[in-house]
Amino acid sequence: MHEAIKPPLPPLPHAASDDEPAPAPPHMPDGTTYPGLVVHPGLRPGMPRNAMTSDRTPYSKEPLKVLAGKLPPDLHGHVFVAGPSVHAGSPALASDGLVLRLDFDGADATFSSAIMETPSYYAREPVNDGATSRGPITRYLNEFRETTLSDVSIALGAQEAPNTAPFLVEGENMLLVTTDAGRPWAIHPMTLKAYTPLGYLREWKPAIPTPWAFPLLQSTAHPAFAPEVAEPISPRETESQQKPRLFFTNHAPKWPLGEGWTHLSSWDTWENRLHHWALMDAATGNPVVAQSLHQIAVTRDYVVLLDSNFPINFWTIAVQAALPGMTRVQRLVDRFTSERAYPQAVFWVVKRSDLRPSPGTLSRDDPPRIPAHRFQSGGGGLHFAARYENPDDVITLVAGHSPSEDLSHTIKEGDLLINGRRAEAYQEGMPTAVPVTRSSLGVHRIDMRNRRIESRLHSHDNFTWGLTVFSNAGLVNGELETNLRLYLRQKWRSPTSDNSDGAEPNWVIPDDELAIYFNSDGFAADMVPEYVYQLYKPIVGDKSGLPIQEGRAASFFKFYVKSGRFDGYVLPTGWFGFAPQFVPSIKLPKVPYWKGYVVALVVSDPTPDLPADSTGDEVWIFDSENMSKGPICRLGSKYFDVGMTLHTTFLPPGLGEILDGHVPDNAGPQYCVDVREDYNVDAMEKTYAEWLPGLFPRVPRVLFTPWRLGVRWALNFPKLRKVFEEDVFPNFPRQRPRSPPGGGGKKD
Repeated sequence: MHEAIKPPLPPLPHAASDDEPAPAPPHMPDGTTYPGLVVHPGLRPGMPRNAMTSDRTPYSKEPLKVLAGKLPPDLHGHVFVAGPSVHAGSPALASDGLVLRLDFDGADATFSSAIMETPSYYAREPVNDGATSRGPITRYLNEFRETTLSDVSIALGAQEAPNTAPFLVEGENMLLVTTDAGRPWAIHPMTLKAYTPLGYLREWKPAIPTPWAFPLLQSTAHPAFAPEVAEPISPRETESQQKPRLFFTNHAPKWPLGEGWTHLSSWDTWENRLHHWALMDAATGNPVVAQSLHQIAVTRDYVVLLDSNFPINFWTIAVQAALPGMTRVQRLVDRFTSERAYPQAVFWVVKRSDLRPSPGTLSRDDPPRIPAHRFQSGGGGLHFAARYENPDDVITLVAGHSPSEDLSHTIKEGDLLINGRRAEAYQEGMPTAVPVTRSSLGVHRIDMRNRRIESRLHSHDNFTWGLTVFSNAGLVNGELETNLRLYLRQKWRSPTSDNSDGAEPNWVIPDDELAIYFNSDGFAADMVPEYVYQLYKPIVGDKSGLPIQEGRAASFFKFYVKSGRFDGYVLPTGWFGFAPQFVPSIKLPKVPYWKGYVVALVVSDPTPDLPADSTGDEVWIFDSENMSKGPICRLGSKYFDVGMTLHTTFLPPGLGEILDGHVPDNAGPQYCVDVREDYNVDAMEKTYAEWLPGLFPRVPRVLFTPWRLGVRWALNFPKLRKVFEEDVFPNFPRQRPRSPPGGGGKKD
């Protein structure tokens, strides 16, 4: 709303002009003229061993060498990648977060990396080393142990490990990294260091009502951001009452000791507060309860939530935390208590006009109740995109449907697989991400006036086995357009700009060009445990319909929304792909912003056929206008070992220097949680002591004396306070938040 004067960006570097191919056709990316590369196959079908290894060493602007092909001169900017720091033997999706930044300037490419270090990350090691224990019993109670959700301590709670998706909140100058099991954390875009969570713990409602020092929070790993300019909720309101435009969920699935609940939450970027609305089924009046809310989206008038294929089995998590090493018991509990994910996608739609901030919406425990409308179609799934405009109250969605893709399990060594073999040691911890049926892409239109959904499903035998993550070209909530507008505003202010007339690109993508980029895991029988198949057999039917012997290779592809056409590249045997990200040509507005490149991470096991500087983990660049010809450039380094990654986002060049978190002086960012206040040990001690008496308010308090004494003995608060003072707080020095230029509507 109030825009600060930013320093001009440095001039963009350019590639050398010698040895350039013939100029690209007008209005096309330079890489259009580059040929596709021949890539030798790897060792075996399915996910390589290399997918379960990663290097935790931090790197800063480490060069990526061109292994084959040529780096396009109009490829500029930054691709941020989030994923778990995997290692064989540990549940992949619960591992510490690993954040990468790939930098391109048309002539060179580099990568930087860092581990996401949160307060619970810093506390885990000393606690596991016995810093708070009085003996074997208290050590058992306090120790953090691996589960499929996160590292969990019986007495202290769940580690917060942002490891899923980077997300730029434009206008608020915050780059977040998210997780399904915790708050989003803002990072320094240049150093990649995590410096603040979004919201204090007191603003979030725990998924499990325990007194844990590190409560288990469940949110969406893909927030939604409306690209409008920040404005008051109505002209009559004061500036401090912002129209909600940055959305999360705060929710809990049904579990053995609770019925579950769902809050749609909004972060007020003026007041720096989290607002809550409790969702109620508009048809029944009952609270909305979801398996998982991995992704949400926002349109001009609605917020859409997808109940996704990531059910949380609290019985399994409890046994993994309480009985470490007892693999057989863990297997039995998992198999007897697991439930199938929904066979069809369930969408919940909320009117944005119902989301009015008030003093009541600041309450996490008793917020206002608003209706949510339920729609069901296609197959189950994890990810979807929404067109921002919803003319005539018709919402357009594109969803990846994998009805039997269930990420709540991990492969264990010795598991019986559907081809009769046993899982090997290197597979221990891999998620069961390969569905036992062919997937599809669904184009859905939800008519909110008539409360109906119309769907078209598209499948392709080469591309829609095991749909996983996707990139976008202006389709998802205007995210790409918003980032590009921010870049162009800075570029045109620069005295070196060659676009002084400030001509805007055409921000409307022709319907025939509207596309989404996906990657597919393919199908490999070596990644499907027999018990997972049996769980979903009522949905998928007999094994005879599965390509158990021949399999299906992984792939990258482009899907045209209007026509349903596929344009893609099937990876050679032994290669596995992650994290595709569309990057527009830097020649915009001369080149339409939906044309450019797809940057993707791939892994394979080392073979003699790999280039000298390749570890088997590489960055491949595709021409977005011709995916089927294969990669036009391969990049790698002997230090590049990232393994399995998840989601990505693109930032145009130069934005890193103007985002919060990169502070060249001693001034703090505009928003920063005081971690000492967030983890106040005196308040923790009181919360633990009063928790059980609070559950039974009519019981005389004197009867809870053994509980209070037991808490003091088990938690050993003097030693716990020492862990925070010596191992946690020094990594989060107190910062005085800066006042935004012009006030920004924020209040002190």
